[in-house]
Amino acid sequence: MSDLKLKKKEHILDIAAKEFADKGYDNSNINEIATLSGIGKGSIYLYFKTKKDLYLATMEKVVEKINESSEEIETNDGPLLEKLKMVIESLFKLEEESLPYIILWSRYQFQNHPDFPDEVFPIFEKLKQPLCDIIEEGVKKKIFYTSHPTESAYLILSMVVLLLPSIQPKPFLGELNSDEKIEYILNFIKNGLTYCKDQE
Repeated sequence: MSDLKLKKKEHILDIAAKEFADKGYDNSNINEIATLSGIGKGSIYLYFKTKKDLYLATMEKVVEKINESSEEIETNDGPLLEKLKMVIESLFKLEEESLPYIILWSRYQFQNHPDFPDEVFPIFEKLKQPLCDIIEEGVKKKIFYTSHPTESAYLILSMVVLLLPSIQPKPFLGELNSDEKIEYILNFIKNGLTYCKDQE
């Protein structure tokens, strides 16, 4: 595929992500997505054979976006609390830069009832979970104390989603800016997981 076609395909995916995030799969229209993408209605089928193919490609893009944001975290050798902060910051950054993708991610991550589960579940099996890895590592090193590291990681993730203002109809801690919310979450983690700074 040429660079021009590749860019056009990426643009279509961005438009589709917004449509699927705003309207859900059933209420989204592939012809409308084509029009919003600036191409003829029939031309979209040069890139995606069906609406379902477009939806699945969008889900793959969701995983790709999240995984890209995780790469720097995985290679960071700093303190675990700093890596936790990077995970949380990356989600706030994605909310600003790629809101439709973060909405679709949060729906899958917490509702667990996607359209076409037989096809979508294998796509999301490729999703990196740096927060789970960090908590598990912290437990092994006796920095964090919990008998349920994976569940603790998901509770932290759900807390982050709760504080992403664009996702929630009623903003929580709306008087705080993003940095203050991140600090609030980190303090909550330190208290909840009995963080021991002198052991890191």
